[in-house]
Amino acid sequence: MSSESHGFGQKLRLFSETGYHLTIRNDGTVEGSEEDDNPECFLELISAGPGLVQIKGMDSNLCLCFNEEGQLYGEQEFSHEGTVFHETLEGLYNAYKSVKHPDWFVGIKKNGKPKPGPKTKYGQKAVRFLPRRLRV
Repeated sequence: MSSESHGFGQKLRLFSETGYHLTIRNDGTVEGSEEDDNPECFLELISAGPGLVQIKGMDSNLCLCFNEEGQLYGEQEFSHEGTVFHETLEGLYNAYKSVKHPDWFVGIKKNGKPKPGPKTKYGQKAVRFLPRRLRV
């Protein structure tokens, strides 16, 4: 697993097919934002191995993670095993599947709230993200 990044990952926003950018807030809350320029939705994808990534909030410096109940949150410890995701292509979109919990995907519901991991599955709109590179 990778350690804290120092600006070497891919900088982007992840835009869900449900119409929200994935955000990792400074307090560790994860949700969707409709604002294109919200700094909390600026993310860095850090390689954690072949086909594996960690998703770090550039503003919060927290890494996306699932807790044991399947809720998404921002984790301070980059070595936490719940912070690593398989990045897969799903048509024109990317999907992010937990390595620790292989049946769970990162997802944002149509109301902008994170979808619990146990309620996600391959093919749902909530789990499809369009990576939008940042111009930095």
